[in-house]
Amino acid sequence: MTYVVGVDAGGSHTRAVVVGPGNGIVATGQAGGANPVAHGVDTAIARLESALRDATATLRPELVTHCVIGLAGGATGGAPVRRAVSELAGRLGFDGGCTLVSDVEVAFAAGTESADGVLLLAGTGAVAAELKDHREIRHVDGDGWLLGDDGSGFWLGRQAVRAALAQLDGRGAPTALLGTVAEALDAEPSTHALRTAAYRRPPVTLAGLAPLVDNAAREGDTVATAIVDNAAELLVASVAALDPVAGGHREAVLAGGALLADGPLTNLVTARLRGRFGLRTRLAGDGALGAAALAGLFSRR
Repeated sequence: MTYVVGVDAGGSHTRAVVVGPGNGIVATGQAGGANPVAHGVDTAIARLESALRDATATLRPELVTHCVIGLAGGATGGAPVRRAVSELAGRLGFDGGCTLVSDVEVAFAAGTESADGVLLLAGTGAVAAELKDHREIRHVDGDGWLLGDDGSGFWLGRQAVRAALAQLDGRGAPTALLGTVAEALDAEPSTHALRTAAYRRPPVTLAGLAPLVDNAAREGDTVATAIVDNAAELLVASVAALDPVAGGHREAVLAGGALLADGPLTNLVTARLRGRFGLRTRLAGDGALGAAALAGLFSRR
């Protein structure tokens, strides 16, 4: 009996799963965020090791045929990270080694058994990608909160604060976002208080305000509805840049918290992808299981 291991390592948490014959989950492990870009290589590797040891504590390590670790963004590309992961696999006794892949590849595998297709991910950040043989061959956006990530959770959260400020100074229409944003930021609903509260936090934490926009849009708030519509258009534009029709694709996997919330944004994106490109959409599942699926594929090659 042999096993494969999949790890989904994000900025805030890490989850490892051990999958046995029949694709059943044998064990799981948890740890804090293990993105080397966000936390540094040493901390990331320590947390990966913690999650993996937790998940494989009752297994003979030589029975693990392969391990796949999915890391967000560009965290997989550096030689120090790859060397550290190789050393980690050795310490754990994984004779089959560990392969680093991107969160895009893990999310795609978590949404479909197809080897080729399109992924649209909108979480804290946003990226559209084309995959071939389970590996990313090109992407659009994913440029980070400062330069891109259009339509992402961060983008939605920032727009929510902007809409609240616009109402206060007379530039914008009344919106329920003023009250909900002020409450979420623990601030008075005034220009100075909201601005101060927003700047006091790391910029990317504004992504936590994204659900407020979706909720307000569900309730018919016109300002929130316009923000969601714009976000959907930006995300679909990223897919359009991949030219999925020319690529022969018929399916797109949706991933990331903003698109897995089953709300107005997801509905708009789904309808536009089908209407403009004929793409059926599937929602990504557990990223760690996606990584384990890739581990199973790689172990047979």
